This record gives sequence, C-alpha cells and structure tokens, in this order.
Amino acid sequence: MNEAAKIRLSAREMELVTNTEWIFTKQLILEKVYNMLGELHRDFKSVVRKEKNFLPPEWQKPGGKISKGENYKGLPYAILDYPSVFSKEKIFSVRTMFWWGNFFSISLHLSGEGFKMITNFDEGARFLQQKDFSVSLNENEWEHHFEPTNFVKIRKLTEKEILKLAENKFFKIAKKTGLEEWDSAATFLEKGFEDIVQFIKISSPACGRGL
Repeated sequence: MNEAAKIRLSAREMELVTNTEWIFTKQLILEKVYNMLGELHRDFKSVVRKEKNFLPPEWQKPGGKISKGENYKGLPYAILDYPSVFSKEKIFSVRTMFWWGNFFSISLHLSGEGFKMITNFDEGARFLQQKDFSVSLNENEWEHHFEPTNFVKIRKLTEKEILKLAENKFFKIAKKTGLEEWDSAATFLEKGFEDIVQFIKISSPACGRGL
C-alpha cells in the first residue's frame, strides 16, 4: 500500500480542509490587527514628540516596523517594534504584540548599553509595581509568553529579588490583555506605552542627553 494513502484526516480536519470561509476570516482578522498596529504606531509617535526632551535620541528617529509570522509556538502573530534599536552593543525596544489565541501585549526590552542607561532602578521598579507590570526571569530574552517560567508580576517579588534584576544581562518588562478585550485593547496598549515612557523618565533621569 502506498504510504501516502495511509495519511488520513479526522472528521474535524476534513471539515476544515473543505471549508474556505475560516481561512478568509483569519485573513480579515489579521488585516484588522495590522491596521490597529499602524494606528498605534502613529499614536506612539505622538507621545514621543511630546516627551522628546526626556527620552533618548533613538526615540526621535523615524521608523517603526510591523512584522508578522505564522509560528510563534505554532500560532500566528504580529508585532510592532517602535521605537527600536537592535545592535551588538545594545537593545532598546518597545514591542507591541498580537498572538493568535492568546493576547495583546506591550513590552520594553533593554540589553547591553540600553540596559546601562537605567540609573535609578529602585524608583523605577516601584513605579512598575504600581502599574502592574511583569518582568522576565527567563534566561532567553526572546520569549514573549506569560507562563511563570518567563514573566512574573513585579509586585510579587521581594525587595532583594528586585535589586537582583539590575545585575541581569537584560531587562524586559511587559503587560498583556486578553483577546476577548479586543474593543479596549488599543486603549490598554496606548496606556502601556505611556507607562513605559514614564518609567524611562523616572529610572533614567539623564537619558534625554543620550544613551
């Protein structure tokens, strides 16, 4: 018997493979996600313009990249990186993410010289606790899920654990909202971006003079 002939579909799989509507619906949803990220990009740039005297020069540069993929842990995703600096010397990026079946999130990722700009860590950490951010405790700085092996609420850490964060190779904070909160997601992400800007102002008083 031909080996290919042994590959069978379940009833559910047959229902999906013969139905084109769900594919078109998926494409429509993703198009709305890209449009939302585009609108958020414009809103974020407006915030940066208002706060330009308190932010690193990199924030003033034009740009902002929306990218997409089909396989973050097997599921489609879309991300907006703005502002962002990815180099051997430093990472400094705010990432807004849609992950199919899971959440919208916004994160700040600092590494190398980008992390060294944080000089007022204690006060910045207190602010993040108040705003209910989570922090990555993972050794892999490129994970985005919110399982306990990756992100934990900063307010759940002890003072000693918080101070130890300043010794890490990178610093990554984030917050998320469920996809069932679609109608309020844009507002949530805008507020998250404003909170990240405020954190930079608090924790890096001199950052407006450059990284």
